[in-house]
Amino acid sequence: MNRRVTKTERKARRVFLHAALIAGSILFSIPFIWLGSTSAKVADEMYPPRWVPQIPGRIVRSPYVKMRDNERPERPMKVSQADWDRVLVPVHETIASKIERLADELPDFYAPYLSEPDLTEVVFARLLRRAPDDLFEKVQDIPMSWFAQNTTNELVREVFEDVYRRLALSDVVFHGWDVSVERPTDAVPFPWRLARGDAEILTRTEGLRRPAQEVAYSFGSDHAFTLTADLPLQMDPENLKKIVVSNHADRSWHRIMATVELAGRVYTAAQPAFLGSDRWQDTTWQFASADDDSIKMKTWLRLEESGPSEFNEPGKVRVSLDFTQARGLGAMFNKYANNYREVLRMVPLGSYVSNSLKLVVLNIIGQIIGSSLVAFSFARLKWPARDFCFILVLATLMIPPQVTMIPVFLIFKNLGWYNSLRPLYVPAFFGSAFYIFLLRQFMKGIPADLEDSAKIDGCGYFGIYARIILPLIKPALAAIGIFTFMGCWNDFMGPLIYLNDQHLYPLSLGLFALQVFQAGNFGLMMAAAVLMTLPVILLFFAAQRHFIQGVTLTGIKG
Repeated sequence: MNRRVTKTERKARRVFLHAALIAGSILFSIPFIWLGSTSAKVADEMYPPRWVPQIPGRIVRSPYVKMRDNERPERPMKVSQADWDRVLVPVHETIASKIERLADELPDFYAPYLSEPDLTEVVFARLLRRAPDDLFEKVQDIPMSWFAQNTTNELVREVFEDVYRRLALSDVVFHGWDVSVERPTDAVPFPWRLARGDAEILTRTEGLRRPAQEVAYSFGSDHAFTLTADLPLQMDPENLKKIVVSNHADRSWHRIMATVELAGRVYTAAQPAFLGSDRWQDTTWQFASADDDSIKMKTWLRLEESGPSEFNEPGKVRVSLDFTQARGLGAMFNKYANNYREVLRMVPLGSYVSNSLKLVVLNIIGQIIGSSLVAFSFARLKWPARDFCFILVLATLMIPPQVTMIPVFLIFKNLGWYNSLRPLYVPAFFGSAFYIFLLRQFMKGIPADLEDSAKIDGCGYFGIYARIILPLIKPALAAIGIFTFMGCWNDFMGPLIYLNDQHLYPLSLGLFALQVFQAGNFGLMMAAAVLMTLPVILLFFAAQRHFIQGVTLTGIKG
């Protein structure tokens, strides 16, 4: 006799089932969470790995001292927690005291920052890398003496260079369309001047590795400031292709917009740059040209003509940089969206997406038509050697695609289809063995009475296929459409084998080209991966009912 299940037991089962589903969802979403979080990181956040990208601070004044999160000192594995806690505070005080004593040997502008805790922390972290393993086990005076002795002038200068966040400008270089290069700052080494805003330009020739003009700004009363430089130009203005400005950002993620005045015309940047790095970098602004519509990796920001200019000095060009404060959540948005902006700017994404969509649509149409017609003939028609041919079709599933790769390539090459999209969608119109099997099983579950009724009404075989069979197998066709979309959207090997022209690249191969060009920039790669994965995820959630129905109903007899 079966025991009756109580209400409490049913409730407990539901709770357990829902908990298992939630746990499974979290488990399977971990890779996507990591993908999304990594896409919002800059290069120096990759190690040690963390789930949450660093949140940029609200920077109102610069310069300032700030260490990176991955520069914080960590207890060595061979040092016990008790020894670490016993020595940590005295060692910090010893290093801070030694830095203060070195003040007379350091440049004068270091003085306001020598007491900053972050400077002491990074000096301590650097010394930990070469500290003896047993140093913390000894009496307190020995590690204090060791750290004091090794806190040298050279180390403090090296660390200060890394934690000193500043906005600085150095060389300006002009590139011509004829590949000529001019460095006007050789004649005018410090050309920048303040045009408006609350800022001060300081010339640093000593104390840092690279002489430059440092900008001490404050956004207390005004939320923007502008720097301008009038630079000599020896080349013909029509030959000027791009302007490269060497700059050191302060990791504030404030926005930069460039304006160039040349030969009586004003050119304005179409895309902003950001103060996101704390290292020297070159920012390039290039005049609008056919390169903007090409398939090149666009490492420049576009300059577009915006009207006449009052500045029209022969042999000179005026470059202005407008800095605007990132207020509220602006800095966070600028940082987290930066990799996505870079991918959309650098890659001809429109061309890649267009090719991918074309291949997806043609493959889905081809698979639905080709596989359903063949499946209909196997499931509903009677003809000689039908079962043998069906077994032969299934046997092709046993052949690894690597075996047929070269013969198929030679066939398409001899047809003249190499470096075209035809080899990537024409085979779909001949059907797929797996999809044929899937649809045959589905069709065999449709009652024969429907087919007999149609024949009585005078409907032919193609009419039965189009008017009766196809409407009844919509769930299976939806599943095939989703499978085909995912396979075609993510296909990398096919385009790699058959395509040589980058104009024909689909998204998968186009993003691989980005990876080759930006090797090591994992944040950029993850942003590109998110852009490629998102359509697949959205499609699955939009069509999951049809997908599940198509899979579960396959093979059920009527």
